[in-house]
Amino acid sequence: MRNEEKSWKQLWSVQVPAKIRMFLWRLSKQSIQTNDVRAHKHMASSSACNMCGSPDSWRHSLLECTMSTCTWGLVDEELAQTMATITEPGAKQWLFTLMSSLSHALFVKLAVTLAIWAAPRKAIHEGIFQGTQTIHGFINRYIEELNMLTEPTRTPN
Repeated sequence: MRNEEKSWKQLWSVQVPAKIRMFLWRLSKQSIQTNDVRAHKHMASSSACNMCGSPDSWRHSLLECTMSTCTWGLVDEELAQTMATITEPGAKQWLFTLMSSLSHALFVKLAVTLAIWAAPRKAIHEGIFQGTQTIHGFINRYIEELNMLTEPTRTPN
């Protein structure tokens, strides 16, 4: 229990906006609105992914769907390799394992990139389709802005 408590504290201290931390928390609780979750709650008629037709789940939406894999292909190679080695079936243990094995900077990149989940949702619900280059550019700009906000300000000599 102590390790899990430590992991939760570490997750809540990740230097990302609160909405991303909240997304990570919802992911860890496997409560993001993928079609498998929605079908289980009788909110969707099918548990298939709306983008590719495969069985939907947190892992499928964030890591395995065609749109996700294309985006992850543009991300840091070290991050992609580390993610590929983590086979935890549950989202919480998957996140906690990555958090303990990645540097803070790489985990921030992972957290922001996980926000790609919003891109397929925009396509499905709003008819707004974004290419992987657009998504990748957004992720890089977002991380640059985060880095500028978290860098200590220097005072002139």
